[in-house]
Amino acid sequence: MTEKDKVERTGRIGDLFANSRSTILLPDGSRSSAAAIAAQGRALAKALVVEGLEPGDRVAVRLPNGLEYLHLLVACAAARLVLVSVNTRYSDTEADDLVMRSGARRTFGFSASAPLVGLEPSSSQDDPSVADTSLADDPFVVFTTSGTTSKPKMVRHTQRSIASHGFAAANALRYTTHDVVLIVMPFCGTFGMSSLTAAVAAQATIIVVDQFDAAAVGALIANHRVTAVNGSDDMFHRLLEADVDVSTIRSGGYARFNSSLDGIVGRAEQHGATLVGLYGMSEVQALFSYREATLPTSDRELPGGALVSPDADLKIVDNELYVRGPSLFEGYLVEGGESIDAALTGSSFDAGWFKTGDSASSDQDRTFTYYSRISDVLRLGGFLVSPADIESVLIEVDGIEEAQVVAVDMPTGARPVAFVIASGGFSVEHAMSHCQGRLARYKVPVRIVSIESFPTTPSANGNKIQRNKLRSMAEDLLRGDGA
Repeated sequence: MTEKDKVERTGRIGDLFANSRSTILLPDGSRSSAAAIAAQGRALAKALVVEGLEPGDRVAVRLPNGLEYLHLLVACAAARLVLVSVNTRYSDTEADDLVMRSGARRTFGFSASAPLVGLEPSSSQDDPSVADTSLADDPFVVFTTSGTTSKPKMVRHTQRSIASHGFAAANALRYTTHDVVLIVMPFCGTFGMSSLTAAVAAQATIIVVDQFDAAAVGALIANHRVTAVNGSDDMFHRLLEADVDVSTIRSGGYARFNSSLDGIVGRAEQHGATLVGLYGMSEVQALFSYREATLPTSDRELPGGALVSPDADLKIVDNELYVRGPSLFEGYLVEGGESIDAALTGSSFDAGWFKTGDSASSDQDRTFTYYSRISDVLRLGGFLVSPADIESVLIEVDGIEEAQVVAVDMPTGARPVAFVIASGGFSVEHAMSHCQGRLARYKVPVRIVSIESFPTTPSANGNKIQRNKLRSMAEDLLRGDGA
């Protein structure tokens, strides 16, 4: 049995790191190894237990990507603690609320936190008292949902779901020991965490960034000849705008958050990089599916793709994506964090299938195409319409940089209202005429409104646009029109 097989069988985070030969370059320029992180994590686990923490206790971590976060990740796993990953973009009020709701007994990275226990890196190597006695099915980490319409849900995963998904993603994305994987997305979200575990599982060289700056990231890509990186469409857009040399990137997984950046795959291809569309969410983890790098450009741009795990499955029911597989979460926490909210978790499943709330269509060979959240789908003229259908036409108009479309109920039926971010040369009349010439009548917006910025909520994977807020704004506008 290979080391990979042993780790996959045990399903423990500590084993994932301890048996990996990955070298990790950290944001401060220092280097560590996955094995050293495992050893230091076990030593820190002992210190946390001495402090009085017990299996199942929650530890809230509000830290940027770095060595301290990695040590705590392994420490919580080894001590059978639950790491509550607090988005570093949250305000103090939002972060403190999550600590209270999770019932965390210990915090790191907060103003009132006790410092990280200081330990020498070698202190645990021959000390049997800090052996990892955790179980693969121990509750391990809590991610939060985007929370654009209410307080974020607390999504709990086991060690097994996180570790096994790392191997599945590494295999599907064809990461190897020869790859240099750049991790830009924060560990506090599933996008950053899945990218990390996949790279460690592949025993690749890992470059960690704690904040995004196009020039600095470009220098890292060039100096280390980065071959793989996952991120948002906006991240890749900013790299291309900065004229970064991305020609070494053979695997660039991107999440489409901004419909106005359609065409990013083709633009990257012109610069020598291969980007592929992905899909994921906190409940199923990021990198849940991906588009094959060998597909034509137009196909690779579509979000969704092939399931990374051979044990995962999907189906489409009434245009909604249902999934199941080993990467799924175990449940949503109740307030206080001590157990799973059976009612809330149960309502999200149907006979073992997780109802994602996402609109999608099934393709061949266990692949699918993601469109939008079900709640964001527009029901216009008796048809289901993805807002991206209208947004992609709007951004063809000179002066329109970004667009978001929502539906408002009117006496004559639901009609679309468009909000755009535009330059000074933008003309509502020209935009409306363009839409009338390109879209079915029922898809043409009744109003096109220019605003300075879209209302957003911070997320570990990037700011999420508050579409409900836009709907409220649209309703107020139409009431003002006497509609």
